[in-house]
Amino acid sequence: MPPVRFSIQTPIEGTTFAALARHWQRAEALGYHSAWLDDHFYGVATRPSDDSPECWTLMAALARETTTLRFGTLVVCNSYRHPPLLAKMAATLDQVSDGRLEFGLGAGWFEQEYIAYGYDFPPIAERLARLEEALHICRALWTAEQASFDGRYYRLRQAFCNPKPVQRPYPPIMIGGGGERVLLRLVAAHADRWNFGGTVDDFRRKIPILERHCAAVGRDPATIEKSWFGNVIIEPDQAALDARLAKRRARGHGDAYGLNTLVGTPEQLIATFREYIAAGVTHFIGMFGRVERLGATELFAETVMPAFR
Repeated sequence: MPPVRFSIQTPIEGTTFAALARHWQRAEALGYHSAWLDDHFYGVATRPSDDSPECWTLMAALARETTTLRFGTLVVCNSYRHPPLLAKMAATLDQVSDGRLEFGLGAGWFEQEYIAYGYDFPPIAERLARLEEALHICRALWTAEQASFDGRYYRLRQAFCNPKPVQRPYPPIMIGGGGERVLLRLVAAHADRWNFGGTVDDFRRKIPILERHCAAVGRDPATIEKSWFGNVIIEPDQAALDARLAKRRARGHGDAYGLNTLVGTPEQLIATFREYIAAGVTHFIGMFGRVERLGATELFAETVMPAFR
């Protein structure tokens, strides 16, 4: 069985570089596997006017603030950067970080942001087709001395991408999403990691579908890491947890956290993660709230992670 990994996602909306650097450095010291950013130009969960730095520029700077922590974007929107340029950016950042980049890529979804920044927002079938071509292009540029590609949406003509990534054959590719007919087929064909934010039952249903896609392309599904992503609300004991939930209800948030949130004491969360692990998930990427606050990130590392070492 693959090792169980725990990582964090640090939202970039409404925070500062100093706070992000401090959080990543603390995550590295606590033994997290990796840290992740999102790829949005302005607030999604917060006000659109809130500060929201560009993620690749930010990752390059944060890479120099850490030494062993792996990092990536969960996930990069393929529509926002021309795929050959994105491959070049990724190769450069893998060099800068001495081989610590995790390459997350997705088809894109936030229509309001597309419109605001002047990008066309094609139907999902076209966005997925573009994603598939982008994956071919990135892998070709990272592995071939010169790469050519003739697709419906993108083209290459004897293109160089030097220096190559430090990681060989290239940085691990993560594809995020849960679409069963096309998205999971792309995971089977291209990904080293698959990320999805569903329930245990969702994974129990989707992993066999992924395995069938793997069989169709001659891929061992065990070579694809299955990862979960979502909010994690943790308190040291039930009394503290009840008090926090009561405060949220008083602010009008209620109890509906959604499928992408796990709530509990350390003991309760450990039991939940064991259910996911039994279903085949071995990597958990949690958001612990505001980046300026380190308490939940520290509590999780000190009370939950040791149970899986």
